[in-house]
Amino acid sequence: MKFKFKFGDFFLGLGTLIVIILSAVLWIFIMTSDQRFSNIGQNQDNESKQVRSHNTKSLYDLYIPTTSYGFSDGKLCQLYDSKNNLTLEFTKEIKKAKAVNRIKKVIKSQDEYEKYLSSPKYLQLVYPDEITFSLFNRLNKSTKDNREFNRFFVSNSNHWIYLGNDQTNEIYRVKIKGANFDKLRKYAKTARTKHEIRLVRLKEGYSAFYVKNINAKVYSYLTNHQSYSYFVSRLLGTSGVTSKTNKTGQTVYSLNYYTRLRVPDPNSGKHNYLYTHFEKNKIPNATNRLLDSVYYVHQIGLTEQDLRFFDADGSNVSYLNYIEGIPVFLNKHDLQVKTTFSTDAITVAFNSINFQIPIPFDGQTKEIKPTADVISDLTAHGLKQSDIQRIGVGFKMEDDSSHHSLINLIPTYYVKAYGEWKSMDEWKKQDLTTYHKFDNRVKNNGVK
Repeated sequence: MKFKFKFGDFFLGLGTLIVIILSAVLWIFIMTSDQRFSNIGQNQDNESKQVRSHNTKSLYDLYIPTTSYGFSDGKLCQLYDSKNNLTLEFTKEIKKAKAVNRIKKVIKSQDEYEKYLSSPKYLQLVYPDEITFSLFNRLNKSTKDNREFNRFFVSNSNHWIYLGNDQTNEIYRVKIKGANFDKLRKYAKTARTKHEIRLVRLKEGYSAFYVKNINAKVYSYLTNHQSYSYFVSRLLGTSGVTSKTNKTGQTVYSLNYYTRLRVPDPNSGKHNYLYTHFEKNKIPNATNRLLDSVYYVHQIGLTEQDLRFFDADGSNVSYLNYIEGIPVFLNKHDLQVKTTFSTDAITVAFNSINFQIPIPFDGQTKEIKPTADVISDLTAHGLKQSDIQRIGVGFKMEDDSSHHSLINLIPTYYVKAYGEWKSMDEWKKQDLTTYHKFDNRVKNNGVK
């Protein structure tokens, strides 16, 4: 009897110990689980947000060059091949690259910069706007380097790469190891689409001007949208959330006084959301804005496969979907995601559209005029070339009457002027008087 009693005490103690260990493991799991941090309204310091952003696959997926240029038959061309994607091939190799020495400035003059732009020695992989050296710290030994660039120049060597800044006319050189761009060069030579262009300097750098008419394909997609409850639960959680519907039918969901999500009227057919987190803080530097915005995009839960960095103005960082190498504008000219950092709040405006199923191409195309002709048309309507920050071809989204979820992507020119993106047709219909008055006030006040 004494033996049985001790034997039972042993198993009772062992069981208690197991329960304690399991409780500790479960507590650690809960405290470190991604679910604990699923609400982006939590007060996180910038350093922890940087770490999450660096460890997110979205970093390389979102910050990928979107356009490739190279020479064919002695002419500078925009290159694209859906089967052998040049920008993806470049990114695959640049992820492997490590810097052997520090990034060194080698050029700082417009004349010298334009020699690189017009040189057949280089392939050019280009971002639509500037990113910082620190964003990809494999190339940079300093993680606090906020110098900016938007253009890679790839020479015939796998040991050197050049980084260019269109706005400052600066070119930097860095010796690298671990990358092999031979396949990239092969893809460039055999690219299926080669449109002759010339690079023209506008307010925000060099834009590609098509030299001839091109026939651009019209694509069709079946789309879907996540329900508003998906975003409410993902961004605010499932408890302690209150709601209030305004006169326009929009509902604002709130978690405490600091975190809100405005969702569209379910009957409006619109899918624009606005997340706001009120927080007193300094506006992050350029690198941290780019990193933090990746974190927010990831937390929203949008499909990120074709989402790419598109624009960065001051405290704003924006993204668009790219289909067949061309950005897609929503609701005439809206961006898919736009994060804005201020001293009082962080806001994320986003659209929930998902381009779900591509419809087989039916042969429909639209003629795109030479870019210089478009500039002449806009100038005749009062929008001078000196007012234009950027110009390029993008997809305009149009509903297809044959199916409620079917949309057509119509290629057209989009122009950024006075800090706003609009289609060419929108600018031609726009009364520019207000813009001109504001622009003159800014100039007279000496604001840059």
